Amino acid sequence: MLTTLQILTIVLSGAAVASIVLALYHWVADNTLKQRLAQIVGQGRTPVDISLSKTANTRKVATFINILSKLSLPEEGWQSSGVQLKFLQAGIRNKNASQYYFAVKSLLTLVLAVVLALFLHFTQPNIPLVRAMIMVLLTAASGYYLPDMLLRFITTKRIERMRKSLPDMIDLMVVCTESGMGIDAAIARLSHEMARTDPDLAQEFSLSALEMRAGATRIEALRNLALRSRLVELEDLVSMLVQVEKFGTSLAESLRVQSNMMRIHRTQRAEEIAAKIPVKLALPLGLFIFPTLIMVILGPAVIQIIQAFSKKPLP
Repeated sequence: MLTTLQILTIVLSGAAVASIVLALYHWVADNTLKQRLAQIVGQGRTPVDISLSKTANTRKVATFINILSKLSLPEEGWQSSGVQLKFLQAGIRNKNASQYYFAVKSLLTLVLAVVLALFLHFTQPNIPLVRAMIMVLLTAASGYYLPDMLLRFITTKRIERMRKSLPDMIDLMVVCTESGMGIDAAIARLSHEMARTDPDLAQEFSLSALEMRAGATRIEALRNLALRSRLVELEDLVSMLVQVEKFGTSLAESLRVQSNMMRIHRTQRAEEIAAKIPVKLALPLGLFIFPTLIMVILGPAVIQIIQAFSKKPLP
């Protein structure tokens, strides 16, 4: 019986790892196929042949992922809620990203709980049932919220990258507007020029340019840009552009003032981080550095004092 349960644990762990690898492989293959099709269409060609076996395997994996995702998928209407906005703010725009995301959540929730239950059964068979159930439930909750933490981490890093590159982007917008370009043409030029140095922010500006081409107003496109990026600086920029369009002030001068303010804020954030360093160093200094220094400095003196007051000298 023990051997059977051990084999079952190994099989479940292997199935979990294989499922995650297949999901990631399917995601990457889907993106690669879309890029290849876009490249072919851009060159004026049409795809000729696609492997039928690969298509069949892709459908099987997609079916498995769809089943897993339904276990943790929110109620209907989540596409227009804050859940879909999280993917946009993290820079994930694949239409199947939600299925992969919720499939991984379901897989981690189920597999981690089952593996822990079997591990406790093997190693600690006398553990109380209530404690075992609490540990299994906590592990399942950890597996459920682990993708949320990862998504939040990706979003935070992306926001920081965009915040650092935003003043340079505004400076380039000033150059474009002073050369005679309108704000729409400047945004389109920004998304093209900054694609290599600042791909995240360039992608957001490119989407705003596409929205304006599709018929959205400039203010709506820029407000959607601020919503997707979660940058307070972009919200201020949108408010400034609204005032420029309403009162007819100089666009280049307003952008220059906004860029200077962003640079000042970036300098202040750097100074704030630098001011926090001594406080953060206090704990490792007090726990590791100072005790070691005290031992090195006072160690010989303590040994000599012990030798002086002891009847039998230390060897």
